Amino acid sequence: PVIPSPSLPNHLSIRLYASLCLFEGTEISVGRGTDWPFQVVGFDDPVYGDFEFLPGEKTGMVKHVEGKGTTMYGLDLRELNPDEQKFTLKYVLDFYHKTPDKKRFFSRADFFDKLAGTDQLRQQIIAGKSEEEIRSSWQNDLTIYKKMRKKYLLYPNLV
Repeated sequence: PVIPSPSLPNHLSIRLYASLCLFEGTEISVGRGTDWPFQVVGFDDPVYGDFEFLPGEKTGMVKHVEGKGTTMYGLDLRELNPDEQKFTLKYVLDFYHKTPDKKRFFSRADFFDKLAGTDQLRQQIIAGKSEEEIRSSWQNDLTIYKKMRKKYLLYPNLV
C-alpha cells in the first residue's frame, strides 16, 4: 500500500483522521512531528491525559508542528482497532471540556469552521451540547442528502 500522506502513515491514522482533523483548528497537537501522526492527541497541560509525547520536525512532514519541542499530555490511540473506528466527536468534546480557558480552545476558529463546513459545530460545542444532540441536529439535512444521492448510486443495494 502507498500512504496518502506522511501524516497518515497507516490504516489507523486514516480511520482516526476524520475525528481528529478538527483539532487542526485549535492548538491541540494531533501528533504531527512524531512517528504517530493522527494516532496521538495532546496539549502542554497534564490535565489532558497521562500519555506524553514530544513533537519535533520530521523529514518529509510539514514544518509547522503544534507544540514543537514541548511535552504534550493526552491520549495514545495507537492500540485501537482501525476497523472499529468511525467518526466521533468524543475527542474534541473531551478536550474542550478539559480545557481550563475555553476562550483559548478555538484559537483558529475560522479554520475550525472551515473544517466543519460551518460555525454551527463550534457554537454547539461552546453551548455544551452532547455528541448525541449535535448528531441529531444533522438528521434533517442527512435525510435530504440521502434522498438526493440515490439517483447517483451505482450500487444502491450495497448502501
